[in-house]
Amino acid sequence: MLKNHEKELMISINLFLDNILKINNLFKTLLQKYFDQKFDDVQKVTDQISNLESECDALRRDVERRIYSETLIPEIRGDVLGMLENLDKIPGQIQGNAHSFNTEKPKVDAELDKNFLKLCDYASECISLLIEGARSFFIDKNITIAKCLEVSRVESKADKISTELKKTIFTNSENGLATKVHLKYFVEIMDEVANLSEDVADRLIISSSKN
Repeated sequence: MLKNHEKELMISINLFLDNILKINNLFKTLLQKYFDQKFDDVQKVTDQISNLESECDALRRDVERRIYSETLIPEIRGDVLGMLENLDKIPGQIQGNAHSFNTEKPKVDAELDKNFLKLCDYASECISLLIEGARSFFIDKNITIAKCLEVSRVESKADKISTELKKTIFTNSENGLATKVHLKYFVEIMDEVANLSEDVADRLIISSSKN
């Protein structure tokens, strides 16, 4: 049975996880708006992502402070702090990606749109599975392990799409080298979201496998 302070802590942790999911969904919206050339909307969504990312930082710091100052969840304190710190890298990466699309405005050929969106979908699925696993860490660690193993499976699909995109980019004879390198950069920063999710999932599996 959780004590009142621990219940309040769990509410804050779940708010933190909720915000990551909101940021995840907003980036999918941003990418579609970008390909539709609705750049005013891209700016608005970028601002929303930035605000939520700041909230994530504040929530994480508050949770960390309370865990130490109120001596909460001592048995799993280290694992929880590590999980939150690593999870917080994901909204930071997405925020950076949003700003990059909004400010640099890469010239994405129409033939690439579909696979860019597919890469985004796989990265988004990685995050959704990871958040499910993170929530389950406090309830049933077997579910956490199962969800985190799924993250690895989906991340492999993201890597495959990433490779296909790069191949298409560099076999296009119409674009110059600078454009190709620029597009490659955007593939890599989007794929990094899936990579970060897998890294956190791997650590959660280790934490969940402890006796």
